[in-house]
Amino acid sequence: MDEPTYRVSTLGCRVNLADSLAMERSLSSLGYRRASPGEVPGVWVVNTCAVTGEGMRKSRKLVRKCASGGSTVIVTGCGVDFDPDSLKAPGVAALLPNRRKERFPETIGRLMDRGHEVFTVEPWTTGGLVRVPVKVQDGCDRRCAYCIVPFLRPPNTSRPAGEIADEVGMLTGLGAGEVVLCGIDLGSYREPDTDGGIDSLVMSVLEACGTARIRLSSIEVTDVGDGLAGLMSSHGALCRHLHIPLQSGDARTLSRMGREYGPEEFEDAVRRLEDLIPGLAVTTDVMVGFPGEDEGAFLNTARLVRELGFHRVHVFKYSRRPGTAAFALEDDVPARVKEARAASMRDIAASNAARFHRRFVGRIIPVLVEAVMEVGAGRLFGRAESFSGAYLEGPEDLVGKTVEVTVRSAGREGLFCEIAGKGRVLPGGGR
Repeated sequence: MDEPTYRVSTLGCRVNLADSLAMERSLSSLGYRRASPGEVPGVWVVNTCAVTGEGMRKSRKLVRKCASGGSTVIVTGCGVDFDPDSLKAPGVAALLPNRRKERFPETIGRLMDRGHEVFTVEPWTTGGLVRVPVKVQDGCDRRCAYCIVPFLRPPNTSRPAGEIADEVGMLTGLGAGEVVLCGIDLGSYREPDTDGGIDSLVMSVLEACGTARIRLSSIEVTDVGDGLAGLMSSHGALCRHLHIPLQSGDARTLSRMGREYGPEEFEDAVRRLEDLIPGLAVTTDVMVGFPGEDEGAFLNTARLVRELGFHRVHVFKYSRRPGTAAFALEDDVPARVKEARAASMRDIAASNAARFHRRFVGRIIPVLVEAVMEVGAGRLFGRAESFSGAYLEGPEDLVGKTVEVTVRSAGREGLFCEIAGKGRVLPGGGR
């Protein structure tokens, strides 16, 4: 009988990707082989997103595409919790809600009864993924007015720090150049046995990370304390980069969103972190078109984004989600206005990026090489500690390694570099 194969396709956030990698490891342990590019897998897992209407549209489209190819399709993720009926299609064998992801191996065993067949279990690899997410926490007790995610994910829970450290060590052993600690509400992490917070977890992970560098995923500004700031300023393996969601720079809009700060508090907190952590890079999320956002409110946000100089801004348009507090509000910002504001915010972010990147010209910095670019022979793409994209020429065997580069020029797209000196390969972040 043919060797069983699989593919996992993921939409949405880093937590979803971390869940997908856990499912891949389960499939590998059961004797399944990752399908080669172009090969139709025996089992196709689609991990969906429902945070916006666009996310659900993409999820439905991908499920239909996968189900039409003859694979046994398993659909999971937030889309299943949000609207399972819309994801049913001929060829879809199972819908697996988020709370049942941990029972994924049982689902596979039930659907794919292989009898007494014995297959060689090949060691799982990251499949060429250089920057690997590790989920440390799930669920969220916050109730931001626009956000459906707390209603779709399991209750707020945290994994034991030792278990996380072991996973980080395993991934480093497999060649991961960077591990990204992520959660639905990362800053609410509490070690189950000791009640240690995110700074305590980071200390444990730093002891286990080997040559990999460690990055934090999105975290609320109110959750970055002195302990975490101290680690970030003193430990070379911990990236001096924070992704801190702003959402809006307007006091009334933030209040209506149910956020826990005003614009002045947010700005003061970011300035303080920049003082505590030399060389800190801060990126953010901004929502446009929340109900009641008039032109003045949008301009307040635009001003704050300019002044804080975020070099990367994830801009998204408000999407009305049933079950959220904001669903009762009139979606009174026209679609064309949302689109125009999103475009304007992206322009501001691009100007910020160009200005931020220019400060690196002439400097020698470490870059983790992620991939070979599809266009341009020998052209490589990597990430600097700041999360800025870096472009350079070099051999393919540098993928997964941290190298010293000289930044020759810069623009809104990122840093344009050449390998410095003899191309010294550095351990970890190489700070």
